Amino acid sequence: MTEKQNEVQASEQLLANALGGWRGVIDSGLPTAVFLIIFTVSGRELNPAIIGAAVTAVVLAVIRLLRKQSMQQVLSGLIGVAIAAWFSRSTGKAEDFFVPGLLTNAAYAVGIAISILVRHPLVGYVIGGLTGDLTSWRQDPERAKLYRLISWWWVGMFSLRLAVQLPLYFAGNVELLGTAKLVLGWPLFLAVAWITYRTVSARNPKQIPTQIPGQEPQQTATHRETQGDRPDSE
Repeated sequence: MTEKQNEVQASEQLLANALGGWRGVIDSGLPTAVFLIIFTVSGRELNPAIIGAAVTAVVLAVIRLLRKQSMQQVLSGLIGVAIAAWFSRSTGKAEDFFVPGLLTNAAYAVGIAISILVRHPLVGYVIGGLTGDLTSWRQDPERAKLYRLISWWWVGMFSLRLAVQLPLYFAGNVELLGTAKLVLGWPLFLAVAWITYRTVSARNPKQIPTQIPGQEPQQTATHRETQGDRPDSE
């Protein structure tokens, strides 16, 4: 297997660990998209939009359950939709459907910024958790400095979301607010995550896993084939 193939597999594994894979990305964003579409086509009716988002979240959860797949992203999305629906139903304002997301972005921005200022950048612990080595980077001044820099990138990402979405929220522009949430949601998150991955792998290639859990090394797999021993298929 080539180094490039290893990089691609490693990045896909990191995505799966952090987000639940591409299905997790879709599952978490689809209810918001449904809310925005129904709200727009129904002439800005709040209740149908809330019901549509809730039904979408429940259907995704049921599909995952029936397929015996990971429920992490679906459950978090289901809880998020429930909280968002409660906010908007309580006030009768469609823009309040997006309040939990705004609060979450603010909490992440402030929390990561504080972690940098106290010299315990959260990105370092996240990367350490994904690579199976949670705290050794703290003994390396260069890596610690790098993780502080990367953490500021994430503060910038969450702050950018707030800078764009808050004026739309206060203006009550639900259509643009929902669109901004989608555009600045997973696409922006994945872009910053990919830049983070490339930066860390370039500076510290040993800190990025290249062997996918459960995957046999190339030499072992080849040896099995030459012996006529093939793994069972389900």
